[in-house]
Amino acid sequence: MVWSCTTGNPRIPATLLTEIQPGDLLHVSGFPTQPDNPAEPARLTVDDLKVLAVAPARALQEMVLDRYGDYVVVFDADNDAVPVCTTRGQWVGTAENPDAVGTLIEIHERVNGDDG
Repeated sequence: MVWSCTTGNPRIPATLLTEIQPGDLLHVSGFPTQPDNPAEPARLTVDDLKVLAVAPARALQEMVLDRYGDYVVVFDADNDAVPVCTTRGQWVGTAENPDAVGTLIEIHERVNGDDG
């Protein structure tokens, strides 16, 4: 199951972006909330994140973390899609490719304001 998540704890996105590897077994706790628009999926507000078991070592792959002002993006040589979140941990979305990151950020700022 995939949930859209947000958090008020800056340690959680930092941990996800710097310490967690694909395949790690995680324990995530928080509470689900329904957006104002009932057509949108519920979100999970994450209060705590623990690594229960690390994934077996895998071949090194090219991944680069980059910062665009108040936004963090993850470039992966094996995948065109680029995950984007704010430095405070708010999920912004996934750009289809690196060229679409700027557009995704602009749309997010128009909808949510400059401070995400």
